[in-house]
Amino acid sequence: MASIPTSSSEPSVADSEYTGLDRSRILAHPQSTTDTPTSPSPAPSLSLSLSSFLTGHPAALSGGLASPSNAVSPSHLSAIASLVAQSFTPRVSIFASNDANEFARDKGFASVVDLFRPFGDVVPGPVVVRDTQGISTTLDDFGIRFTSSALFPSTQTSHQQSPTKIRKEPAAPCFDLQDLDTLLDIYLGKGMRYFVTDLNAPPTALHDDLYYKFLQRLLASPPVSAHESFSHPVAGIIAISSRNPQPIETLSSLYKAGNDAPVPSYMSKDYLRYYVLVHDEDHSDLERSIALFERMKRHFGIHCHMVRLRSVKADLSSSEPIALLPPSQWISAAEEIALLKAPPEAAERYIFESDVQNMRAFAHELVVKSVVPFMERCVATWNDQIAASRRGLTGRFFSASRRLLGSNNRGLGSGTAHSATSGNYDPITGSYGFMTAESQMRKLADYAFMLRDWKLAHSTYDLLRKDFLNDKAWKYHAGSQEMAAASLILSGTPLSSKTRADTLEPLLDSATYSYISRCSQPTYALRTILISSELLRSRGGGAADDAARWLMKAISEKLMGNLAHALIIERVSACYSIRKGVGSQGWGNRRRKAAFWQLVAAKEWVSLDKKQHARLILDEAGENVYDALDWTDEPGQLLFELRHSTESMVYDSSIS
Repeated sequence: MASIPTSSSEPSVADSEYTGLDRSRILAHPQSTTDTPTSPSPAPSLSLSLSSFLTGHPAALSGGLASPSNAVSPSHLSAIASLVAQSFTPRVSIFASNDANEFARDKGFASVVDLFRPFGDVVPGPVVVRDTQGISTTLDDFGIRFTSSALFPSTQTSHQQSPTKIRKEPAAPCFDLQDLDTLLDIYLGKGMRYFVTDLNAPPTALHDDLYYKFLQRLLASPPVSAHESFSHPVAGIIAISSRNPQPIETLSSLYKAGNDAPVPSYMSKDYLRYYVLVHDEDHSDLERSIALFERMKRHFGIHCHMVRLRSVKADLSSSEPIALLPPSQWISAAEEIALLKAPPEAAERYIFESDVQNMRAFAHELVVKSVVPFMERCVATWNDQIAASRRGLTGRFFSASRRLLGSNNRGLGSGTAHSATSGNYDPITGSYGFMTAESQMRKLADYAFMLRDWKLAHSTYDLLRKDFLNDKAWKYHAGSQEMAAASLILSGTPLSSKTRADTLEPLLDSATYSYISRCSQPTYALRTILISSELLRSRGGGAADDAARWLMKAISEKLMGNLAHALIIERVSACYSIRKGVGSQGWGNRRRKAAFWQLVAAKEWVSLDKKQHARLILDEAGENVYDALDWTDEPGQLLFELRHSTESMVYDSSIS
């Protein structure tokens, strides 16, 4: 049964680092966790790892990253995997009553979604997930994404037509290129002090800081799409406050409204429902709220929670301990632009420590007791009932028959739109219905990916791509190959040169070609390349060379804006610089190639009037390679010209 969380005792959640705080010690990130519960946390160090960045520390971006002369460490490997895994997390839609949203506004938040959102980035405490073999894995960086129910693409459905009759419309891009370029311009305009967490960090680490900020924003807010279910809701929170005069009726009406909401034919409404009662600690009677919570459990089952929160707005004048609540780590580029342009006092939001503890307890219980078990049951059911039969001999015979019949139909020259496809894919809407085997298997693969069962995810994506190819469902086909490549690298499978050439490269090549040429979705092609190249770079060796080559493809295809173009050219240098070489002479390193691509990147930055950043790159390239060569500093040489064009710039005092 669901327990009633209290503000005085939650031993199952690692939240004791928030105890004993006063106004002189305001927390910046209440959702991060530690393993030292007895004493207050020390002031943040200036040399923190990327894993700290992934768990929410705003100043932790430069430590632990590979320098040009060092190979990638295991901790860096896990950090890259964590960044990719956290970008594909379960979505939890929130259906809140008017009184619940009014409660959030009284606390200084725009809505219940705005209040809950930061606490889903990293769920406090370890989360144990089990794969289809019953093997348990403990995750310390598992998160969920709280979203508004208004994000459902119901606006595509008119009152005159049913969802199944909607014609295919131009799909939304995966991200906004202009917003990303604007955000990069703001970052660079703030000066490198904005990124520096270690004053002795080399320029390579500064580039890593900037690049990971860029990559996180690129992956933060993918739109709801038919070809992948990552943005489809896994669960729906139905929330009311203790102020509601008719709570049970309101919960029932919110459930009905969500269940009756018109959604596209590819989206299922069979997601988990979770009922939340927000108790007003300042103006509501606790005994009445407890009695109401018991009624909720009797009516709606065990997936219920009561969270106790103060309704008054916390600020620096409050007499009780408070915490500074940052925005979610996974806000979109447009949202961060608005925050960076807003006055500092407008972006600061405070919350009481007791609220922090209770919200962390709520997020932990939601994930551990409801969301993860629900996803595990779905994976087991779909795997046993659908995928297992497709992997057997009968399933292979069925797939071969479909391909044969499909080719026969095409030979007949039928004039219908479905003649070249199976009966499940609808080329008019460009999607499969949510009850089709292909749609459910895609959800199986996506759920396995979100639960980090990489091998099951890869085998399912690999099985699906053949069906999508036969149906000419090109966006589905590209998406399955994109995620098959990512899950293959994340699974830890040894990537020999033969494996990369025979398995990985065809997946990436076909995915990018389909996204660009067949689907007119270059942003998804860019996502494919950036994710896979970063994962390949983390493997080092020849895989890092492949990563650089794929980034060059993104550059040649002109898939990004001007500033992002320069940043990715610089990332090519980072891929080459990670090669350590063999022996005392470092045979096989890519030091000169890395320096050359730094010059190319510096030339781009100078043309974009980002001379300070260009000068940092030039200085590192000179120190690593070119300062030892006399001819490179002669008039007419590229290095000389670039240094001459940047020598009049004023250095950022924090760097110089």
